[in-house]
Amino acid sequence: MINKKRILKFILLMVLLSLTSLFLTSCSSLFNSASKFRPYDLRGTWRNMDNYREGFTISSYGVLTFYNDDGSSSTHYIENWNNDKYDEKSYYELIIPNIPILGNITFYFTSDRECEISYGTVSGITYYFEKVN
Repeated sequence: MINKKRILKFILLMVLLSLTSLFLTSCSSLFNSASKFRPYDLRGTWRNMDNYREGFTISSYGVLTFYNDDGSSSTHYIENWNNDKYDEKSYYELIIPNIPILGNITFYFTSDRECEISYGTVSGITYYFEKVN
């Protein structure tokens, strides 16, 4: 009788360990939710989520054109585009240096559809952009 109880406890313990292991394995993907994208996937038109008149485009050649609220625009070439455009990343940070009045512009892409922009001389303010196409 004592042996049967030990065997039953052992079997229950093994079942419990197996279920725990299965649960932890299946839930591990929940904690690794950062999707990866390539800088090349960022090509297209982006717009400011608060002010649709402001936006930028990225061409397949690595040319970023920023469109201001007043209708003016400026064009910049993305450094190392040809070397980095196919590398998968969980985020992509792009800095356009030395823009008159604004200083550096930092583009922080959190996915191939979302971008946060901050300006060098304007601290603490972040603008959110979304990809239109």
